[in-house]
Amino acid sequence: MTSKVEVDAKICSHQTIIEVTDVGEGSMAVRIDSDCPNVQTYAEMVSRLDLNDYMDWTGSKIWDMADQAGLTTTCLTPVALVNACWVESGMMSKRLAMREGPIFIRFIE
Repeated sequence: MTSKVEVDAKICSHQTIIEVTDVGEGSMAVRIDSDCPNVQTYAEMVSRLDLNDYMDWTGSKIWDMADQAGLTTTCLTPVALVNACWVESGMMSKRLAMREGPIFIRFIE
């Protein structure tokens, strides 16, 4: 099975689709398609993740490679990737995620 999420970052006018597939023992195959050149660079760096990459902050490819690819600290792609991995691994309910719909940041003032 594959879990798929969309990042629609209106502030920077970029869209990203993340697909994550469980390949066993906590490892995930990752495919990221984006119109952002920095996210495309990031995608090449995180094509395969291990359990610790989406469970821990320290030593995680998700966070380390975001820095190396030049993503801003406000980029939503890394956290969307973590969420996709959690859904794909069963650590977050896919049914609940689909039922509740988008999670987002809303500027209120």
